[in-house]
Amino acid sequence: MSLMKTFLEKGPERLFQPQQTHIDNTAILNRLAVLVGGVAIGLPLVLGMGSIGLGSCFRDSISHFYYDQILGPVFVGLLYFIGGFLIAYTGEHILEDRGSTIAGFGAFIVATVATLGTGCEGRDIFLSRVFAQVTNGDPLTVAEAPGQGFFNLFSAASDWHLTAAGILFIYLGLYCLIVLKRVVPARHEQNGALIESKRKRNRLYSYCGLTILACVALLAFKGAIGGPGFLNWWNSLNLTFFVEATALWAFGIAWFAKGRVFSTLNDA
Repeated sequence: MSLMKTFLEKGPERLFQPQQTHIDNTAILNRLAVLVGGVAIGLPLVLGMGSIGLGSCFRDSISHFYYDQILGPVFVGLLYFIGGFLIAYTGEHILEDRGSTIAGFGAFIVATVATLGTGCEGRDIFLSRVFAQVTNGDPLTVAEAPGQGFFNLFSAASDWHLTAAGILFIYLGLYCLIVLKRVVPARHEQNGALIESKRKRNRLYSYCGLTILACVALLAFKGAIGGPGFLNWWNSLNLTFFVEATALWAFGIAWFAKGRVFSTLNDA
């Protein structure tokens, strides 16, 4: 009994001892920021190059990759990672904490509630995952689920998806323009003036934030720019995918800067 108690309660005294006595929270946050930035930059690249390499449909938008048989789980998994990080991230102000939590749940909804349509309108034949009603039997039969359709989870799914995506991207843009640009005098000022490295970072954050919001505005109002012919041209070039990718790349670059990847932007 005493041996079992000792085994349950006692741990190794020499093996696996910490190699440092102090954990640098800043270093941990910087590493996470770089990881999130890498996922944001990598997501469109993985989906785009994956569709080309696998010979599958290059879909009209990043969200439409939900329906891809192989790349669909990649899209959902990476977006869930970004959403989980945003929810766990507390920041240094209560509004920053609450805002990132809302954006994180927005990312979950974008990944879970699929967008409407195939995203492969220009292809006659393509492989895809679908929402279907399966009837067991011999033979097994598959048909559109009542009230759903093959590419519509439920009647309001598209509205949910677009609203959540808008919340997510608008937050990412405002985060760059407000939170990342904030000036803490004790850190960022010297002799009453901004230090040069913070000045450079703020310019980068401004470019990234404005790029994200411009992409959101373009996607929101592309239907008002031209008629059906314009939208057909837009979809034929998969421009929604590339505009969404640009917004994600801007977000990723901003978080690379936050994670101190660019040495010329780092404080001394």
